[in-house]
Amino acid sequence: MKSEKNKLIRGTIILTIAGIISRIIGFVYKIYLADFLGAKLLGIYQLIFPVYGICFTIYGAGLQTAISQYVGEYSDNTGKYNKKQLRVLSAGTFAGLLLSLILAFLVYTNSDYIADHFLLEKTCSQYIQILTIIFPFCSVSACISGFYYGVQNASSPAIAQIIEQMSRVIFVIPLCMFISGSSEQSCIIALYGMAVGEISGFLFNILRLLMLLRKRYTRQSAISQNNIVSKLLNTAFILTGTRLIISILHSAEAVFIPSALQKYGLSSSEALSTYGILSGMSFPFILFPSAICVSFATMILPTMAKANSDKNETKIRTTVTFTTKYSLIIGWLFTTIFLFYGSDIGNMFFHNETAGEYIKILSWLCPLLYVSTTLTSIINGLGHTQYTFLITAISLIIKIYFLIFLVPKKGISAYLIGTLISQLIITVMEIIFLRKYITYDASHFVLLPFISLIFLGVISKKLYSAFLQCCPQIPEIIIFLACCAIITVIYAIWLLITHCIKTDEFKVS
Repeated sequence: MKSEKNKLIRGTIILTIAGIISRIIGFVYKIYLADFLGAKLLGIYQLIFPVYGICFTIYGAGLQTAISQYVGEYSDNTGKYNKKQLRVLSAGTFAGLLLSLILAFLVYTNSDYIADHFLLEKTCSQYIQILTIIFPFCSVSACISGFYYGVQNASSPAIAQIIEQMSRVIFVIPLCMFISGSSEQSCIIALYGMAVGEISGFLFNILRLLMLLRKRYTRQSAISQNNIVSKLLNTAFILTGTRLIISILHSAEAVFIPSALQKYGLSSSEALSTYGILSGMSFPFILFPSAICVSFATMILPTMAKANSDKNETKIRTTVTFTTKYSLIIGWLFTTIFLFYGSDIGNMFFHNETAGEYIKILSWLCPLLYVSTTLTSIINGLGHTQYTFLITAISLIIKIYFLIFLVPKKGISAYLIGTLISQLIITVMEIIFLRKYITYDASHFVLLPFISLIFLGVISKKLYSAFLQCCPQIPEIIIFLACCAIITVIYAIWLLITHCIKTDEFKVS
């Protein structure tokens, strides 16, 4: 138990640090990209990712989760990798690689049709063709990462993630700065940068895996190898089918936004610019702090599967309560920061007031989104993937309803409201489903953290304004980060004093 919890905590910390580093690099990259491309072309650049999302769902997402699940299940607790685990990895990798090559061919040869009829933007065709380069590399990397997560080795995928981001930035930014060309050429360079990043991560994953297998592979396997491939592919098929429907709904949502905004009265250029600001500037800031929740969710799935198999309800109850509480605590903190500083963030990082307004509105997503991220993984780990599919599909249908019927009448504000409502529905339904495992305390989960943060937000905002006036020689971003640090430290102290945070909850036992 101690070793398992150590691995979980260590893995979460490693993935969180890697996620933060990766997202910081990604932010710098996005800021440069927004300058190079402009809002309209950034919108077109973002528009091709629904295609990537659907294809990755088919050749990578379901297989990665299935590999993680079975590799963890077939562990013999010796720290060695056995034949059955490698059979899972090899079968999954072969299936993923085959699917990725087929999809790359189909998407490449039909890029004009996809751009015109699916994305409703003809200029996306050449960008889609470049995107297909990454499919096979991304598939193999996803399968290897699934293997790492299954054996609770978080360091290898974490390093690969950073290498991928760094390679992309090192390739794209110098080329865009020193090669004079149009914004369209910069967009093409950015897409080739994606390919460079994926190939770099792929090469690291392959080399690292070979090194680990030389050290830890054992030919001894106490578990029968019958039906491994059929079980793996059956699970992957179910997961892929479920996620594919969700991915299609996500993609439809992304495609409908510019179209709905044009019906509202915006020109094609204005609609794409609005979409670029929302998806390329505002949402990345809202999602940035979720790194710790995403990391925990990634590591907790095989752990919950094991606890469910052992019928260890005490462990499940402790984990679900811990997850809900600390996801809310983190969420309230960033809601406060984005609510009070949203406009400053938009101007400071993107020189765009609209981005700041969107950040302020979407700040209320933080507690809902962070709780949902980890609860979704727990529910999947307990074997109820059909339920997470159902509630996710319901929430997406609600967002699409807002897009089709309300955005053409009310504009982008209707979409933002729909996003908040749909996320609220997901979170509430997941909490209801897991209610028997949650020991809920409204004062420590909501009231004390939220009230303290509102007070801290007001005070820190006044300090921020005063420092800007009194110390104009200090860069604005330094003052902003200092205020955020003050809020975080005082908030943590307050939570310790009021016993919202208890140190014994983090002890390894």
